[in-house]
Amino acid sequence: MSFIGEAVLSASVELLIEKLASKGLELFTRHKKLEADFIKWKRMLKMIKAVLADAEDRQTKDESVKTWLDDLQNLAYDAEDVLDELETEALRRELLRQEPAAADQPSSSANTSKFRKLIPTCCTNFSPRSIQFESKMASQIEEVTARLQSIISTQKDLLKLKNVISDGKSRNIRQRLPTTSLVNEAKVYGREKEKEEIIELLLNDDLRGDDGFSVISINGMGGVGKTTLAQLVYNDDRVQRHYEIKAWTCVSEDFDVFRISKSILNSVASDQCKDKDDLNLLQEKLKKQLSGNKFLLVLDDVWNENYIRWSELRCPFVAGAAGSKIVVTTRNLVVAERMGADPVYQLKELSDDDCLCVLTQISLGARDFTRHLSLKEVGEQIVIKCGGLPLAAKTLGGLLRGRDDPRDWEFVLKTDIWNLRDSDILPALRVSYHFLPPQLKQCFAYCSLFPKDYEFQEEEIILLWTAEGLLDQEYNGRKMEDLGREFVRELHSRSLFQQSSKDASRFVMHDLINDLARWAAGELYFRMEGTLKGENQQKFSESLRHFSYICGEYDGDTRLEFICDVQHLRTFLPVNLSDYRHNYLAWSVLQRLLNHLPRLRVFSLRGCGNIFNLPNEIGNLKHLRCLNLSRTRIQILPESINSLYNLHTILLEDCHQLKKLCKDMGNLRKLHHLRNSTANSLKEMPKGFGKLTSLLTLGRFVVGKDSGSGLRELKSLTHLQGTLRISKLENVKDVGDASEAQLNNKVNLEALLLKWSARDVQNLDQCEFETHVLSVLKPHRDVQELTITGYGGTKFPIWLGDSSFSKLARLELRRCTSTSLPSVGQLPFLKELRISGMDGVKSVGSEFYGNSRSVPFPSLETLSFFDMREWEEWIPCGAGEEVDEVFPKLRKLSLFHCHKLQGTLPKRLLLLETLVIKSCQQLIVTIQCLPALSELQIDGCKRVVFSSPHLVHAVNVRKQAYFWRSETRLPQDIRSLNRLQISRCPQLLSLVTEEEHDQQQPESPCRLQFLKLSKCEGLTRLPQALLTLSSLTEMRISGCASLVSFPQAALPSHLRTVKIEDCNALESLPEAWMHNSNSSLESLKIRNCNSLVSFPEVALPSQLRTVKIEYCNALISLPEAWMQNSNTSLESLRIKGCDSLKYIARIQLPPSLKRLIVSRCWNLRTLIGEQDICSSSRGCTSLTYFSSENELPTMLEHLQVRFCSNLAFLSRNGNLPQALKYLRVEDCSKLESLAERLDNTSLEEITISVLENLKSLPADLHNLHHLQKIWINYCPNLESFPEEGLPSTKLTELTIYDCENLKALPNCMHNLTSLLILEIRGCPSVVSFPEDGFPTNLQSLEVRGLKISKPLPEWGFNRFTSLRRFTICGGCPDLVSPPPFPASLTNLWISDMPDLESISSIGENLTSLETLRLFNCPKLKYFPEQGLPKSLSRLSIHNCPLIEKRCRKDEGKYWPMISHLPRVLINWQISS
Repeated sequence: MSFIGEAVLSASVELLIEKLASKGLELFTRHKKLEADFIKWKRMLKMIKAVLADAEDRQTKDESVKTWLDDLQNLAYDAEDVLDELETEALRRELLRQEPAAADQPSSSANTSKFRKLIPTCCTNFSPRSIQFESKMASQIEEVTARLQSIISTQKDLLKLKNVISDGKSRNIRQRLPTTSLVNEAKVYGREKEKEEIIELLLNDDLRGDDGFSVISINGMGGVGKTTLAQLVYNDDRVQRHYEIKAWTCVSEDFDVFRISKSILNSVASDQCKDKDDLNLLQEKLKKQLSGNKFLLVLDDVWNENYIRWSELRCPFVAGAAGSKIVVTTRNLVVAERMGADPVYQLKELSDDDCLCVLTQISLGARDFTRHLSLKEVGEQIVIKCGGLPLAAKTLGGLLRGRDDPRDWEFVLKTDIWNLRDSDILPALRVSYHFLPPQLKQCFAYCSLFPKDYEFQEEEIILLWTAEGLLDQEYNGRKMEDLGREFVRELHSRSLFQQSSKDASRFVMHDLINDLARWAAGELYFRMEGTLKGENQQKFSESLRHFSYICGEYDGDTRLEFICDVQHLRTFLPVNLSDYRHNYLAWSVLQRLLNHLPRLRVFSLRGCGNIFNLPNEIGNLKHLRCLNLSRTRIQILPESINSLYNLHTILLEDCHQLKKLCKDMGNLRKLHHLRNSTANSLKEMPKGFGKLTSLLTLGRFVVGKDSGSGLRELKSLTHLQGTLRISKLENVKDVGDASEAQLNNKVNLEALLLKWSARDVQNLDQCEFETHVLSVLKPHRDVQELTITGYGGTKFPIWLGDSSFSKLARLELRRCTSTSLPSVGQLPFLKELRISGMDGVKSVGSEFYGNSRSVPFPSLETLSFFDMREWEEWIPCGAGEEVDEVFPKLRKLSLFHCHKLQGTLPKRLLLLETLVIKSCQQLIVTIQCLPALSELQIDGCKRVVFSSPHLVHAVNVRKQAYFWRSETRLPQDIRSLNRLQISRCPQLLSLVTEEEHDQQQPESPCRLQFLKLSKCEGLTRLPQALLTLSSLTEMRISGCASLVSFPQAALPSHLRTVKIEDCNALESLPEAWMHNSNSSLESLKIRNCNSLVSFPEVALPSQLRTVKIEYCNALISLPEAWMQNSNTSLESLRIKGCDSLKYIARIQLPPSLKRLIVSRCWNLRTLIGEQDICSSSRGCTSLTYFSSENELPTMLEHLQVRFCSNLAFLSRNGNLPQALKYLRVEDCSKLESLAERLDNTSLEEITISVLENLKSLPADLHNLHHLQKIWINYCPNLESFPEEGLPSTKLTELTIYDCENLKALPNCMHNLTSLLILEIRGCPSVVSFPEDGFPTNLQSLEVRGLKISKPLPEWGFNRFTSLRRFTICGGCPDLVSPPPFPASLTNLWISDMPDLESISSIGENLTSLETLRLFNCPKLKYFPEQGLPKSLSRLSIHNCPLIEKRCRKDEGKYWPMISHLPRVLINWQISS
């Protein structure tokens, strides 16, 4: 049960009082009656506000007070709606007076408009519409006044609430026991790493603050274990010995300097602490005790954000010796900042495994479930519920202590943590809510609309808060958006929001914090995660104002019709958990929402894939602030949107089909945000767009041709901020129009993108014109990012390189036709420069760097050139002079597809970390003085030159002979490399000089971790120096067609992965690779090495777990030493496309092998051994007389054999390993049997496909008690299943496709009580229905292409009470109308029924049916008279011409019956 906080209600009441004095109501307060009513409202609201604190205290004990507060909250919402409607009407009348054609229906003449402007505002009140409005509002105002008077009377006469001074915080928070320093370390799990990191900080005497002591803060959400971690380090022996004085005090919510000082003194010297001491005496004594001593003080559970209080407490601490430390635990980062904490240690949640240890230790007195296996599964689910909070695990463990009945554990699992009795979790987390300011409490409660694990962006929640008026109140004069950002930071600092681990720009709430938000939200908010049925639909009271739901794929009446009755609803928020999936909302639901929910302030259709247009009824939502149409398929915005005067935000992101906005948006004077940056099909902005003077963010401005807005419309949009994209600049016809945009006055713009559409600019006049246009589009000097695309001018304007752009950090030029680059070298803060597709540039020289004598590009970190097809030379800065500082901070340099670029790169790039060269065939890459280089990618250049004392210069300009001389180490230039990639250097013969190739080298202290050589066709071998790289972990060699061998040296000790591909000259691998005892090799992949005949006959490295050999056509066999080594760790072996292999192992496979996959080895005859294969008189292979030593490995769990057309059998003696769980055999045409027996295996899944000679299955198939899935496809000679049938214990899925000679389905199918999915297709010889029918517990049944003689009505569908999916395709040629189907059906597909005329049985009785497909039924004409099931959300009709005609949109007989469905497909076309 949630209790309404006084602070929250106080904020609502205060907002009402402020609204009563707003300018928007001045028009109506001229009426004496209304003015008197509003004065009365204000007086009564102040009286109510005065007693709210007392009411909050009493609501937990007095139900009538709780009811009174509920009534007050509802009244506050209703009163706000009344005032909002009055303000909206006042704005409409003001617009009518200014622009009659805008506020009313179009079109009045200009003369009428001028005449209206002469009419006083008061005289616009006499229209019938105005009179009717005022009459309606008078009635509503009287109703609110009466309800206010009733609340006042109840307050005075019945409840006798008192005026209590409030501090804005709830007082009904349970007092918590103070913490102590004692801890039972044996019962603490998962904090070893954190403990050591904190201890390291405590033992570091160099860590000190300005006052001689340092503050270390342990931050984290409530219940995460901050106090426990502090206790662990406080009691550590090393810490105890390190400090002379230690003290622990629990601060808690009340930061009483006197109490805390006394507590510390009492810990340090209890004999010095007297009751009579005042603060001054206490602190003098404390200072004396600390003086000259190294102390450790723990302040646990600090909430104080007041720096003055902290400064008063800290005075005695400065007397301590150097190296003294204070450890603070807090939930609030602001607390840490106020106390000057450095570092701030953010404590994360425990892992599930550690949480499990906590739970089992407390509940069962053990570390795991070894002795309570029946509780293991439910216990692991309970741990997930704890969300990594040790407090939650302790609490639930305590509730389950001494209980080993699984039913008790199931109860705890299914019960909401907040509803568990004696739970400490709620009080521990509620205190975080308790200390929030009033406005922040409202904002936090609003977050309850987000599902658990939902990751939201900062701007997303801010726009929602703004739309709901939660940021409306004055707050130190800041904009609402700025206030919202501060609120997000505040909630994050208090650990109520967490930064997403997947996307740093998003936030997420811990599951228990999400529960806390739902508790705080009470009955005002509701989040629907499934479908409400039965009594649950009645749970909504008039208090509900905010509603969200997790989108289903198809949402229709069944799920959402109830919400249309909640007429006071303010928020309709569908939440799509995937950014890629569309959902579908029934058109009828949309229309009802627009007609029945007039008070909506937030309305979202985000992700609705069937929204191509909006009904004009959208104009009914006069209170609407936020309209989200992102990721819909809307094409044109309806004109009625122009009457939504309160609109603050329109979201149109990813509306790729949107072509037009409203013709006139001038009435939307309150619009702050129009997000349309990815609406790429938008043709133009409407005329009069410049009237939207409140706009803060505008994603895209599209310059119009004739009927649209020109650039001058941007002049009045002075508040624009963030990113602005201006596209279709080719439509600018007048330089003056561009100049009028006054972009240089847009002081808050951070990023500007200027785009001309792709076209040929051959006219010189047009080039000159575009040069003038760009020259006047100069942004404000504070712009941070600038992108220019498709500019057709002959040169760039001077302003582009002006050093006054002191904040410009990113510049991108795309597909501009200028023949030279702009002089941007003097931009002082430029960090990233990207230039692409500038085909007119042939030379880059001095003009690029600028004319100043100062260092060019002083801040540039990333420089990229792409697709510069005509670029020929890069002249260094100060050519002919010695220039030491060029690109002094450059960290990444990339050149892609600069095919004609010659010469060399800039030198002395001292900070360069990444160098990427791709497809620059004429370029000489010089590696000179690059001490920081950590990643080098070379993919196609003329040659590479290393220039240093350890390097030999390459002389031959046409052929790169080598990279470096090995000597005793790698060159200094590349010793800092982490990644080295060399690609497409066909002339490269070697990496070192010939005489250095075979010298033995010690391991080299190089940082290189990743090495890739690809498409170096001339490379013949690799140097031994390359295998001495001590840090190398991954090596990839591919496309080196001349590479014959590797050096005879052991692999680097840390190398874990080796991949060799497309090296057709490679004949063998070194023997030294295999028997190195220090090898860390875990994965070896060899692919497309057609000269590789064999591997060294030595055992595999002990750590090697995975071997993949693919398309090595010359490979005859694998080494027996691999197979017979008992110390091997090989777990996975994959052989593919090795045509010369006749067997995998001659005697046995590695005993450790768990996974064997063999495919496309066309000549493979057996997995083990090549002899002893004899043929019988019938030409069949004999499978007898083999000893057990020739079995497959006993540990083998996964066996897959595919496309091995000569394989005669799987196992030589007909047995498969006992551990085998997965078996897949596909396209092995000579295989006649899987095995003699299977019942000694652990098989869980069998897949058999395209076995042309398979006639039968093993007789003991029914004894596979672990088998869960059987999939049989295209076995044309399979005639029957074993007589004993199939296993009935765990089999859940049976699929049989295209077995044309199969005569019957398995016997005793009705006994398969676990079978859930049965699919039978293309088995024309199966004509008899199973004697006792199909299993009645089936959930999915699909029957296609069978000729079962038993008519469909006799299948006994009434017994299939669990059936959810049923597909019937053909096989019932005489069926005119189907039989009644089970009420449990959710998906029904009927196809290929030539005589089917009616589906009258598919009516309202199918209460769960969601999807209905009707295909190829040429005579189908009738739907049920009573209509289709209400639950139906998707209808697909294909090649059923008669019924299709009746379902045509707006004109067909059945269209009213199906128009409410979210998705209707007729011949693959969407109809709704």
